Amino acid sequence: MKKRLYATICLVLMLCIARADDFVFTPVNVAQGLSDNQVRYILQLHNGRMVFTTSGNLNLYDGARFHYLHRPHSGGYELKKYDGFYRVYEQGDSLLWIKDTHRLMCVDLRREKFLPDLHLYFKSIGVQKQAEDVFVDAHNRLWLVNGRRLWRQDAPGEWELPEEAGALQDLVADGHRLYLFFSSGKLIAYDLKTTRRLYASAAYADAEKPLFARTSLVVTGKGGFYQLRNGSKGGCFFFDTSKRIWEKKLETDYTLNTLALKEGKAFVSCRSGFWIIEGANGRKNYLPELKTVDGSLINTEISTLFFDRQGGFWLGTLNQGLLYYHPQRYKFSYIGRSYFPVAAGKDIIVQAFAGAKEGSVLIKCNTGVYRFTPLAQGDGRLVSVGSTALPEGNWTQQGVGNGITAVHTDSRGWTWRGTADGLKLQKPGEKEKVLYTEDGLANNFIHAILEDRNHQLWVTTGYGISRIGVDSVTGNVRFENYNVFDGTLTGEYADGAALEARDGTLYFGGINGFTLLKPYDLYAAAAPLQPVLTGLYLRGTQVLTGARYDNRTVLPLAAPYTKQLELSHDQNFLRFEFSALNYLNPSRTRYRYRLAGVDADWQEAYAGAQHEQADGVLRIAYTNLAPGTYVLSVMASVNGGQWNGGVTELKITIHAPWWKTTTAYLLYGIFCLLAVVTAVWWYNYNTRKRMERLHREEILLIRIRNLIEQCNLLEAEKNTLPVHSGTDNIEEGTDMSAADAAFLARAMEIVEKNLEEPGYSVEALSRDLCMERTGLYRKLVALLDKSPSLFIRNIRLQKAAAYILEGKLSIGEIADKTGFSSASYLSRCFQETYGCRPSEYAEKTKKST
Repeated sequence: MKKRLYATICLVLMLCIARADDFVFTPVNVAQGLSDNQVRYILQLHNGRMVFTTSGNLNLYDGARFHYLHRPHSGGYELKKYDGFYRVYEQGDSLLWIKDTHRLMCVDLRREKFLPDLHLYFKSIGVQKQAEDVFVDAHNRLWLVNGRRLWRQDAPGEWELPEEAGALQDLVADGHRLYLFFSSGKLIAYDLKTTRRLYASAAYADAEKPLFARTSLVVTGKGGFYQLRNGSKGGCFFFDTSKRIWEKKLETDYTLNTLALKEGKAFVSCRSGFWIIEGANGRKNYLPELKTVDGSLINTEISTLFFDRQGGFWLGTLNQGLLYYHPQRYKFSYIGRSYFPVAAGKDIIVQAFAGAKEGSVLIKCNTGVYRFTPLAQGDGRLVSVGSTALPEGNWTQQGVGNGITAVHTDSRGWTWRGTADGLKLQKPGEKEKVLYTEDGLANNFIHAILEDRNHQLWVTTGYGISRIGVDSVTGNVRFENYNVFDGTLTGEYADGAALEARDGTLYFGGINGFTLLKPYDLYAAAAPLQPVLTGLYLRGTQVLTGARYDNRTVLPLAAPYTKQLELSHDQNFLRFEFSALNYLNPSRTRYRYRLAGVDADWQEAYAGAQHEQADGVLRIAYTNLAPGTYVLSVMASVNGGQWNGGVTELKITIHAPWWKTTTAYLLYGIFCLLAVVTAVWWYNYNTRKRMERLHREEILLIRIRNLIEQCNLLEAEKNTLPVHSGTDNIEEGTDMSAADAAFLARAMEIVEKNLEEPGYSVEALSRDLCMERTGLYRKLVALLDKSPSLFIRNIRLQKAAAYILEGKLSIGEIADKTGFSSASYLSRCFQETYGCRPSEYAEKTKKST
């Protein structure tokens, strides 16, 4: 009785110690592209991509998109001896073994296909016996079990499995030893080279065997192995390899699902939440409920968990998809509308801040004035204090009118002015410059500008917050952007609503809440990134693995495993897609790339510069490449530009057309030589024939001297040649045909009818014209030398220019009426086409007329 009471008290204390607030998870489920929400296993491949196996599919994830591999619904390879849980092994960088109860499947990752017949595969690698269980060790070696025999695919010799030890459930092999884990709880160590048995050790007494005999999962840790065991109970054990002793770390009355290690701690998933076991002192924390970024709590079974190489923590749930946590996410604390004591359904606009003497902050909203006390000094809640808490002059306020939303002169003497379309910078003695999203700004609509005590400049925008950095040598301005993955508001910030409190905390207010940040929390070393090729497009069409294009297999291997491309001379319109596998925050990824032979220097691209590109994917297009060999180099970095990751290189060979090859030139030479020889022969032949004819004529003249007159007449007739007259064909140029003109007029009419639809795309236009996308592309390029997307965009820009000259609508309204996603995107496209910003167009047009 005392033991039970003691155990209950310990459990209560552990529950008090563990806090779900330490982890804030982001849900990743079918809404983000996961095939289904029943996650069974998580693994990270050698190239950095994530594998999520679900009840329906195998999901490959590159940080931006999910790619599905549909598993066969029947057949497979039978594993008679395997009764355990779902397991996945990666062998090398090409095979993925999936082991389920009594069933084995294998995926060829290089071709992204399930192997159709594993019996044939095993025979091809020299395995003749029927395997009853399969394992892959940390050195990518394949182990197989048949009866009471264990052998390795690439080595001679066998290990005899003792009958009394029970069924083999797991193995671990290092450089010298092989450790086998059996259903009886016994561990037996062998010498890898001699197969000699070294020692045996049991995790528990014989009386406890029924409690933990059913399943096993072993993970190598510092100084030994952690093992999960299940039976009528669940248990977590640790084996110290130096002392050769076992220690029970955790025992539960329910099943334990998966085990992962991180920084000396063991994380164990179970039917509700997960356990954290500290390896040094054995202290156990239990988190039954998990907090998500929107503040809700999830209480569900965690079927699997995994730590990726970037420090991210993935949880796979039984029916709610994935949960992702990273300690560097959500550095901004979001205080949303649920903290405000106001009626539901009413928008809250945080308009200004003011510091109070006791360390709290006063917040002026459209619904009143509130006092906020940070969690360190209070409960972190908001209390209404009335509208007269401070004089009006103490409130933060930056808006100055006349289109200027915020203004600030920094410690350098530079003046920054925020507008609805860009950030203006005025340096002493220099011309004013306007910075836009093209320069790295998070969004073109500026709401507030704040300089903190460390002389860092912060800018709130219509989407996220930008921190401004200035190079101390060159004076160049760079931006580091933060968005919802960092904890910023999902909506707009408010003009002038920014404050640095006495303790250095920064406050930024906007629609339905505010965010706060301690700046020193942001400075953390970022994991190096190496991009992976995830997609290739040929003439606008995505290239599929193994498919043939123009009688050539462009991608014999899947894109991430492709190191070189062989292309025909007319396969030179290419688009590449790379992912940096930045799971922490894809939209803050920077890239630089260079195509040797085309780009003189590195070209930089920022994945989060525009909303439509904020998925973290780099898209590079090269058109009309000449035949030759090129090397495309790509690097990635988190926002800030430290290029400390690896370089991904892709060799591209574009073959010359057959008429420009060495063989063709050789044939040309042979043909010319034959032509010369033939011409000489023909000349000699004609000369000889002419001489023979003349000789015959002389003989004839001698023999018929008596008929000279007749012969002369005959010779005159012979030497008379008929004269033919003719005319040359004159090729006349023709204008565009009436059919082509009618086609263009119809296409323009269709686009103009759908002008206000932002989503009206090339696919929609080709459908309305009853044409295939490729046919439409070729038609417009032939007639106008423009792609369909440029054709649609130019019509939108022409209409936008007409609206600008009318002067009745704002840029935002014009963007809506012409189908652009935002005013900033309209501005960028307009400047590319007309050479000036929309705000300058009308004035320039008037001057030119």
